[in-house]
Amino acid sequence: SVDSVDSVDSAPNQTSLVWAVTQARMAEHSNLTENEEEDEEEAYLCKLFGEDGRFVEFVNLTGRPVRLTSRLQMDNFSNMAWSTTIIIPEGGRHVWRFLGDSPNHSPYISMLPDPYTLARRNSYRWKVEYIDTQEEDTITFDNMEGPMRLETMQELLPGEKSQVMLRRKTCAVAPLHKLAKDAIVKVSPEHICWLEIPRTLQEQLSALSRDYQEMERSRVEPCGRCKEIHQ
Repeated sequence: SVDSVDSVDSAPNQTSLVWAVTQARMAEHSNLTENEEEDEEEAYLCKLFGEDGRFVEFVNLTGRPVRLTSRLQMDNFSNMAWSTTIIIPEGGRHVWRFLGDSPNHSPYISMLPDPYTLARRNSYRWKVEYIDTQEEDTITFDNMEGPMRLETMQELLPGEKSQVMLRRKTCAVAPLHKLAKDAIVKVSPEHICWLEIPRTLQEQLSALSRDYQEMERSRVEPCGRCKEIHQ
């Protein structure tokens, strides 16, 4: 009968539909599983920080964005050194985390902050520079020229935090013409070549724009769970 023919024809279609739905659900489940595993891994790494860390908070009072870089050099192994770089915006701050003495860090040591005890026993220092490569002024650590060495700071106990102010050396406030350049580059970097200004100033603004573009490319977003910028 006609009904039996329709039934036979519809069977492959129903089978295909069931197969397609099954594959879609399996793919969806796979994606969810992968996302959950990524979240669990991220949370797991944050948990490895432990409760006995030490902290150094850097406050940027220069009026302009800066690049803060650490370097851990092992005294007995000249070829073993690690560096970490963090961007701190104008008026911003960054809490530099050190690991405590909790065990079981070794498998993940390259993904975690530097251990405090290890850093103090070897050579650990910070240097800071402006994102603007044309900036002539220098930056001080608590009114002292850098680099700043960890061993010269007061030793911290587990959970303690110290604070370091980053300031301009020659003047307390960034010059107005520097701030004006920052504003122009941030608002309309693509229109610099159309501004009715001297060619020399155009070149300076173009160079500053490239510096800030590099800053944006290297910017690190805070962790979605602990809200920290992982070093």
